[in-house]
Amino acid sequence: MFLFKKLMASMNKSSTMGLILIILGLGGAGTSAFAQLANVQAIQDAATAYQTIGTLRRETPINGDAIASAYVGALQTLTQEVDTANTQKLDSDVLAAIDEIKSDNEPALAAQVVDKTLQRVFYQIVFNRMSSMRSQFPNLTTAELVPMLDEMVAAYQPLSANVARTNEVLSTDKLTIVEGSNPAADVSFNDSVARIRTALDKNDPAEDAGVLAVERYVTRISSLTRAYYNAVLREVAGAMESRNTDVEEMRKELKEGEIFYRIIESNIARDNPVGSLLIKARLTGDGSDLVADEIVSNLNLGMLGRSRGEMANIATAENREGRMAEASGTKEFAEIFMPDLELRMGATVRGNLLAALNDLNSAVKADDAAKSTEVQAIITTIFNDYEQQLNLAAYSPTSDTALVDNAVASYQEIADALAKDPIDVNAIVAAYGGELQQVTKFIGQKYGLTSDQDILAAIESIKGGNQVALDAQTVNRSLQQIFALGVYDRTTLVLDNFDSMATNELALEWDRAHSAYQALIGVTSGTYKILTEDKLKFKDGTNPDLDDQVTLALMNGRDALNKVNADDRTNVAIARENIIVSIVSGFLKGTLGEVGGLINNRNSDVDEATVEQKEAELLYRTVEIFIAQDNPAGNGVIKAQLTGDLVNVVANEIVIEISKGVIGQVRRNISQIESTFGVDKGQATLATERVSLYVNIFLPDLELRLGSLQRVEMQNALQDLKEAIRTDDSSKASVAGSTIIEIISAYENELI
Repeated sequence: MFLFKKLMASMNKSSTMGLILIILGLGGAGTSAFAQLANVQAIQDAATAYQTIGTLRRETPINGDAIASAYVGALQTLTQEVDTANTQKLDSDVLAAIDEIKSDNEPALAAQVVDKTLQRVFYQIVFNRMSSMRSQFPNLTTAELVPMLDEMVAAYQPLSANVARTNEVLSTDKLTIVEGSNPAADVSFNDSVARIRTALDKNDPAEDAGVLAVERYVTRISSLTRAYYNAVLREVAGAMESRNTDVEEMRKELKEGEIFYRIIESNIARDNPVGSLLIKARLTGDGSDLVADEIVSNLNLGMLGRSRGEMANIATAENREGRMAEASGTKEFAEIFMPDLELRMGATVRGNLLAALNDLNSAVKADDAAKSTEVQAIITTIFNDYEQQLNLAAYSPTSDTALVDNAVASYQEIADALAKDPIDVNAIVAAYGGELQQVTKFIGQKYGLTSDQDILAAIESIKGGNQVALDAQTVNRSLQQIFALGVYDRTTLVLDNFDSMATNELALEWDRAHSAYQALIGVTSGTYKILTEDKLKFKDGTNPDLDDQVTLALMNGRDALNKVNADDRTNVAIARENIIVSIVSGFLKGTLGEVGGLINNRNSDVDEATVEQKEAELLYRTVEIFIAQDNPAGNGVIKAQLTGDLVNVVANEIVIEISKGVIGQVRRNISQIESTFGVDKGQATLATERVSLYVNIFLPDLELRLGSLQRVEMQNALQDLKEAIRTDDSSKASVAGSTIIEIISAYENELI
């Protein structure tokens, strides 16, 4: 057993920062320009430093100080350029990994993080310079554009060996991943550069602009993105091969796959968000659940979505150049999954698809709209058939959940009626009767709520035209609370009765939870709301994908109901926590969003601000128990602000009190890990999952107050803690737990 309360001595985690770069008002698409963007020499210097780090990370022992010294300078400056231009935190990722090496915390894995993150830096520089050339082509001279191309080529050099490697494809039986043919992506890149260089001469500006539009996809997608798609599969193949013979090698390959995947993640997550989360879960797990066909299928569904999206954009592109770009994107994304398409559908279909893609590009270039439409229909048919061949996980209910399904449908009708101006009260009355009211009464009686009476009173008030906007929110948010409690109730019932109920009985209740959740997708979707730098208002943060996390957890829990594995009860418990805490996070996110609107409107539109305050009150009421349990006084502060005078609402105070309440949940679960480590692995695993889920609620605010480096160190410690519990490594658990508490303590000191 280990003691988290005995904190390790604080380690000096300060690192030399790079030069301060001043942002100017020009730059290419997706790029912010610096007072001095890295030129060819600076990029070459960064590449030299990267090569030095490559040599150092292969030494035994790995010299973290030497790696830190090599990183400072041109390479760190280039990393910071990418961070600013692309809203990333790669510098913090590198610095945190270097700290791990220095502290001898699995230095081999940390060295992989350094190496692969730096590859991402060069990858992104290639992307950025190519985008800048295309977007600025009309306005800049050849002399101004050529240096961008030279910088792109310089950034490509550290990546060239990876780009030159073979495709990774499924074996014929789809059980493993093997080497395929060599797509000569390096040759394609160099040929594309030559065509771009010619186009930059601007001998025929209109046609040359089209060349850049097309080649942007050749350099970025079919060369670089394909290379890192293959890199992910290469590491998955290695991990699968070594998982039963060399666990340390497997863990290294999983770590490489995890960081490589970050490079291409946005391409997958855009159209396959749940599949992207599944891939990340596999790459950060213990390797036992790696399934080659599953990984390949989810990667390719993402790429298929990108190809479809590019093709759909042809119809809305502003001009011929734009249509040429979209047609090129259609083809280059499809090139990535074409070897897999051939495996599943045959060489003839692949040939037909390639011919159709080439015809599409020719038709668009010739401005032949009829031919373009004809060919797109052929491509769409092949794409649809291919998707049916993929091994994709999806939630597949097997039970009759008509009662809950109808209640959700009625809620959606009410939401539509509430959105009308004026509100369609007759539609609300008609929709609320029947299954929806039945579900509301059942949940209300079980949890001591007056929801049915509140909703009926609000409907009557709407009929009378009194406080219509406020009463509309009472109806809407009260029903959301009912469905949230319904999800909680059914998933809890499944967990509590896992051993005594039959699989089909458990499946019925889990399917009901899944059905009820459909009413809450609007709550869990969307971005975090984070404080502005002055902590006076809110702004949009990142999208935590809470809706997709819930969907994946519902799928995972459903699979575990078959009781095939000894730890399936724990798997259900983990799934339940992911569902519940993600929904809680969604309601808190919604609360802060309404508070932000209130603050923005209270001096200009009091009526709107009052409605937003009511929404915030109702959203918070649904999940206040999670805050009140460990911060009752703070809960009182929040409720007072959400029901009092608008002028007394203070954004920073509400965030502070929420964070204090969530921190209490974290500390209690850390205590549970202390008491169950080495005694009850299932409970320790579950408590560790809770710690991670709750920390993620306040992690954006922690980053605001402490910095991105502490955010990365917290994420690393959470991952280390999970690994320690899996492997019964008490020493590693102690270090990880101490780091978590140390960072939380520093964060608490800022909550004033």
